Amino acid sequence: MNLIHSTPLDIEGARLAGLKPLPFSEGLVEGSGELESPELSVPPFDELVGSWNAELPAGSTAELRVQARVEGRWTPWYSLARWEASTGGRNLGEQKDEFGKVDVDTLELAKPADAVRYRVEFTQAGRKRPRLHRIALAMSLKGETPPQRPFSPGPWVRELSVRARSQVLESEQYRQDICSPTSLGMVLEFWGRRLPTRKIADALLDRRDPEAKRYGNWPLNIAYAAMQGVHGHVARLDGLAGLEREVAAGRPVVVSVTFGEGELSGAPLKKTKGHLFVVSGFTPEGDVIVRDPASPTLDQVRRVYKRAEFEKAWAVRKRGVAYVLAPRFPQDLVVGVPAADLRRKPKDDGELASQIVYGERVRALGAKGDWVEVEALEQEAHQPVKEWHAYRGWTNASALRWPPDSEGDAVVRVKRAEARTDGGQLVELPLGARVSVAAWAGETARVRLLDRRLADAKAAELRLLGLPADRGRILQTARQFLGGPYVWGGRGPAGVDCSGLSSLSYRSEGVDLPRDAHEQFLRAQPLKRWALKPADLVFLSSPGKKAPITHVMLYAGGDAILESRQSAGRTLETSFRERFGKPLSEIEWGDVVTDVSARRPEKRTIYFGGYLTQ
Repeated sequence: MNLIHSTPLDIEGARLAGLKPLPFSEGLVEGSGELESPELSVPPFDELVGSWNAELPAGSTAELRVQARVEGRWTPWYSLARWEASTGGRNLGEQKDEFGKVDVDTLELAKPADAVRYRVEFTQAGRKRPRLHRIALAMSLKGETPPQRPFSPGPWVRELSVRARSQVLESEQYRQDICSPTSLGMVLEFWGRRLPTRKIADALLDRRDPEAKRYGNWPLNIAYAAMQGVHGHVARLDGLAGLEREVAAGRPVVVSVTFGEGELSGAPLKKTKGHLFVVSGFTPEGDVIVRDPASPTLDQVRRVYKRAEFEKAWAVRKRGVAYVLAPRFPQDLVVGVPAADLRRKPKDDGELASQIVYGERVRALGAKGDWVEVEALEQEAHQPVKEWHAYRGWTNASALRWPPDSEGDAVVRVKRAEARTDGGQLVELPLGARVSVAAWAGETARVRLLDRRLADAKAAELRLLGLPADRGRILQTARQFLGGPYVWGGRGPAGVDCSGLSSLSYRSEGVDLPRDAHEQFLRAQPLKRWALKPADLVFLSSPGKKAPITHVMLYAGGDAILESRQSAGRTLETSFRERFGKPLSEIEWGDVVTDVSARRPEKRTIYFGGYLTQ
């Protein structure tokens, strides 16, 4: 499991002493002092590695500490790593007590913990302040390994252009020990920061015990990369599926492996207790393409390892540990409030383009102050570029948080649901919110919120994803908005526009429609009038073959329609006869009809479309 904090919402409730919040475009906090997280509820773990991203001016320092709750008792604070801008990084020596120990950079507990706190401390020597961007904790439990699954082709069948480096070609004093700096150097160069391997190794040499020639301290490698402008964290990926996602996104990953003689065919090392290399792609057969720095020549650095052998050496024996590195933007986040406005421009009074609801995924493209330009990954658009893409707009950073390791498996199907945390706090979950269900118990669903807390919700207000959509329930959902206000761009409990109504109604059954009426029409299967079924869609445009769709309604059976109508200012249930002066039985696909409900009757072209087959 990975717990990553990079937004204001992520560190909500943290104690700040001597540090001040920053506009999101500049980072999280800055200053000389400390940030201490609140108690963070997490799944059981007995091993933890931390990492951070910070800007450290000359003379400043950063140190990361953690404590864990084991069987109701909190451990002492353990120091995981320290970086001194003037001299480099160091571990803080052996720390051992009744709860466990710190082995170089890893907290190893004798018994599993169920909660954690972290503390990051900064000092400064000059006028320029240290600046924090990200904190990450990677946790795992002995005996648990990432899930295995059969290979299937996808966007991860590719090879990223990672330039080869060989540690063997470095001078004698380095070559045996620098697989981590060499691998890090390859990834930094991939992202446009080309540095000599020896320079990276000198910076990463553990200053506490330089004679040990320890270069692979996990948090120190991440800290160094961040100071070069490449953000990242130590992660426990969920097996090859997690690695495939990173490669598909165009990010090479540094991984650690352990294998015995004959267990990793084609490797330059016969065996190793710990070795790092870069995963740069997958073959069409699912085997793993790597850049292995232990290779004796540059033309041998690129290697292909058998999928099953690699999986055993990395996912099983090393529990999927990796360095995940990339520039700060683009960055995938999720909405962590009931509903967030998506504006056309970065300002509070800008035109509302859409809304994004709790648990919905976005891709942050950049920031201006506290405004973040995002793509709403679960809302498709086609206009104005006439190519399919994610809906784009600006939202406030205070609504966003780092996404959990896995996507939700259930969706909220009522206008507003409530979940009560173990601490007694009520959390609002809006229609369309996706959550992870930890357990079902009669009328109660135990859900894990985006901040990792567990909470109880009414089982009847949730629906498991993956089940066939039900037309009747789509219409039930739409009727929850009856009488509510029409809101231009609205897609939340406070109000909807026409396409927001259809979007949320379908989302409650696990079906994502494009955001706007025209795009919903483009994706829909055209239907003849006689083929219409309840919950299919009815579209309107101005007359003319190329006129864009400007309105969408839900067919409710018989002669009935459900719609959120701007001219009426509300969501209402009406009929074809009331709307067009004649019943559905007299209307065909593509007919020009007269909208008699408008203040001035106007001609409209009508179309029918569907998304469901049953």
